Amino acid sequence: MRMNDKNTETVINEKALFEKIASGTEADFAMVFHAYNKKLFPFVHNITRSSIIAEEIIQEVFLRLWVNREEVARMDNPVGWLYRVASNLSLSHLRQLTKQQQGLQQLSAIAQHDEKTVEDALGAKELAKLIEQAIAQLPPKRQEIFRLSRSQGLNHKEIATSLGLSSNTVKDQLVISLKFIKALIYKQTGISLSVLLIIRFFEKKM
Repeated sequence: MRMNDKNTETVINEKALFEKIASGTEADFAMVFHAYNKKLFPFVHNITRSSIIAEEIIQEVFLRLWVNREEVARMDNPVGWLYRVASNLSLSHLRQLTKQQQGLQQLSAIAQHDEKTVEDALGAKELAKLIEQAIAQLPPKRQEIFRLSRSQGLNHKEIATSLGLSSNTVKDQLVISLKFIKALIYKQTGISLSVLLIIRFFEKKM
């Protein structure tokens, strides 16, 4: 097989993998997450020079992938989209550090961060309780959108039609909700949940 044929086959296989997550199942999303998580890390780390920041940026990349999975699945080069988002977020982080003139202080604080894992620190019941408590603190409309997406499995268009909103509004509200849940649990426990773990929690309940 010629090199061009191999490259074409790789692109086709990658596109097929991303098309699977459009259905919204945790298993397919986990497959993409595990396939590209480690590939993105050295790319982001090379820009940020921080393992902790790189991990956070990669989590944000996959958060955006989950929210925009239907659109990304239709792209000709979904992997390129992942790297583009990762690059933009990494550069944005560096600009923010420069603007705030707190680069050294922030990196020092990050280096001292306690790297506890969710698996070691929280049991399944405690995690479920924390996530439910966080959801309960969302504004009513945002909470409704979030539950329609995760508990009932509706896609963006279905939620938008049901509530008389635009698809973009639904996506924005889901991003805000996931970030709020992550931030609140981090504030309460000092543990940074991955997007995949939050999504998996809902898949187990459905």
